[in-house]
Amino acid sequence: MKLNKAYYEGGKPSWEFLSGLLSMFPIRDPDLIVGPSIGEDAAIIRFKDGFLIVHSDPITAATRRIGWLAVHIAANDIAVRGAKPRWLLPVILMPPKHSLEQIESIFRDIGSAAQSLDATVIGGHTEFTPGIPRPIISMTAIGYSMDKVVLTRNARPGDKIFVIGRVGGEGASVIAWDFEDLLLRKGISRDIIATAKEYFTDISIVDKALLIRDYANSMHDPTEGGLLQGLREVAKASNTRIILDADKVVLDPIVKEITSTLELDPLKILSSGALIASVPGENTRQVEDLLKEKGYKYSIAGYISEHVRGGELIVNQNGKTIRIIEDVVDEIYKLWSRDSYI
Repeated sequence: MKLNKAYYEGGKPSWEFLSGLLSMFPIRDPDLIVGPSIGEDAAIIRFKDGFLIVHSDPITAATRRIGWLAVHIAANDIAVRGAKPRWLLPVILMPPKHSLEQIESIFRDIGSAAQSLDATVIGGHTEFTPGIPRPIISMTAIGYSMDKVVLTRNARPGDKIFVIGRVGGEGASVIAWDFEDLLLRKGISRDIIATAKEYFTDISIVDKALLIRDYANSMHDPTEGGLLQGLREVAKASNTRIILDADKVVLDPIVKEITSTLELDPLKILSSGALIASVPGENTRQVEDLLKEKGYKYSIAGYISEHVRGGELIVNQNGKTIRIIEDVVDEIYKLWSRDSYI
């Protein structure tokens, strides 16, 4: 089995390749409710009178504010299970001779982000690692639930697809921090860049997910590959066909300006801070009322039409219909190519 060339250059491996790798793992523990599985956000382990929710995620496509990103991106995957993230374990790998100021800023951001969630760093690992060009963090987040646990695979035909929060905001912010000179050369104003940088402070979906968890069949955190890959993961996990009306997705004007200027697709770029929820029709009104009461931006941008083995995403946009059958490579990796700096 060969790895798709696009994924060898950056991003997640293809589902086919990854499935083959996962099949090598022994999974025999009777207390493991949900283990390694494409589309599922976190492991679920039966523990005492409830469930432990555990997830790990690396930060590899950013260089600035990565401590803040690492905490919130991992915590989001706990929250979409309907549980509060409580414990954190960061593994921090730094290039040799990395400046002390930069190291301290990573730890400071981790502490600040943990405090914002009322979560606790309980351990981890830190080292200087030869051969890496920039710092890398892999964060493990853990939560605990004694009642409802939400599964990605529980999306059902008839569910409405809610897209909540800022689509592509994480990607726009990473670009503003790591490619500021490129944006300036392309004519993006310093004010827009400064605003995009602040989007980092709004990538948590913990409050949103916990707010609607009792009304959603499924919730998912779109990260790498953006909204479209997130929806594909929901469709894959639940063996359903999702119909997306992309024209109904609310896009932030600054995200639109940055992505259009760089010729990137805002639906295919890092989107932590957005939340995908599949909601049964009878709960739609309650979810809308809750979101409006909190002032959260959202759109009802599609629905689940039927069960389809292996899942399928159909995107209607600008009068065209596209069937997405391949993994979505995140658009941000285009910016790490040499030509992007010219």
